[in-house]
Amino acid sequence: MLFRISYYATKGFQVSFLFFIFFNAIFCGFTRVNNLFHFSSLCLLIMLVANPVLRSRLFEDWRFNRGLSIIALMLGYFSLTTLYPFNFQLFLSEIIHALYLLLFILMFRIMTLYGRRLSVLWAMASGMLTLVGLTFFSINLNTILSNRMQDGFFGAPSNVIDLAGYFSLGIFVFLIIIRETGIRWLYFPISLLLLALLLTQSRGPLLAFVASMVVLVFLQLIKREFHLLKFTLLGGGVVMLFYITRWGDIVFQRIANSYQQSFIRFGIWRYTLEMTSQKPFFGWGLEKQLSFTNLIGDKITTTHSLYFSALLKGGLFGLLLLMLVMIYGFFMVRKHISFNQELEGAIFLFTTGFYITQGMFIISNPGVSWNIFWFPVSVLLTLPSITSTDVIAADNIALE
Repeated sequence: MLFRISYYATKGFQVSFLFFIFFNAIFCGFTRVNNLFHFSSLCLLIMLVANPVLRSRLFEDWRFNRGLSIIALMLGYFSLTTLYPFNFQLFLSEIIHALYLLLFILMFRIMTLYGRRLSVLWAMASGMLTLVGLTFFSINLNTILSNRMQDGFFGAPSNVIDLAGYFSLGIFVFLIIIRETGIRWLYFPISLLLLALLLTQSRGPLLAFVASMVVLVFLQLIKREFHLLKFTLLGGGVVMLFYITRWGDIVFQRIANSYQQSFIRFGIWRYTLEMTSQKPFFGWGLEKQLSFTNLIGDKITTTHSLYFSALLKGGLFGLLLLMLVMIYGFFMVRKHISFNQELEGAIFLFTTGFYITQGMFIISNPGVSWNIFWFPVSVLLTLPSITSTDVIAADNIALE
């Protein structure tokens, strides 16, 4: 009876998790989407209780276990910082968020064990492509060159920088699918995502994307694998289109303005360091926000960098834990490259670059950071080709 319950829980988990991945890319932070994750979590717990083979296979890779432990340590520490000004309700909320994130990483690994890794990637890519379509449908096309894709689809991230991060992530995921399946027509949705990324005119995500792609293409050239050159030519064509139209003038002007804008961000980071110097070792706590007016009169509440945010909230110890996660991530990048999975490493490289200039913290309910930070981390921690026939067989026994 227990095995039969496990079987149906497994089927329910696989379906609900795929729906969650798809809809979380479209409807950011909506309660009904979050309920899909809650249902997936319930099914997952039933599976772990009823399937001993799954429990043993889930934690048999020391590389995954070590990475998960480092992440758990970081999440636990930042959750504890909510106790600095004692607030047990807030502490409980952040602990629940941390557990959700650990479950999310486990869910991706379990889907890989069941041979559904590609299905998860399809769900994410389809969600991002749907978001692009809904955004183009919703925005005012007459002002598309100036509105930066803002005020479009209601379910999209409200911050255009996050939206650009979504489009970049979608490109990488589609490239992985092309590598795994050989479906070349998927370069068409990639071109739409690239066009949307450029229309956001977001310098930080674009520079992080370009940097990660340069490293990726360099690795491909070293290995004499040239299928990514098609994407390079496609990207060059889109950039050329921008160059010969006034679209290019607007985008390149914003990139040129980044030199002046950088001084504003440096002022924010300087103020962050001044605040951190008052509590250098353990920081101000997870809920701490900036509150000052910069030289041009803007009210500043965030650090505009994940790394400075970690320093402000968790002090030097918190920043050290975050850097441990990043360093271990690059260790896993090397492992993926040894499996000829350079794209997975490029996604993580993009994520680390993206958050240099994006300061919203990464411990929360399902939302933007789950897609841009935690999804790439989940992909990175689980090496490919680990489908477990023992786990699948154990579920099939339940029906006999």
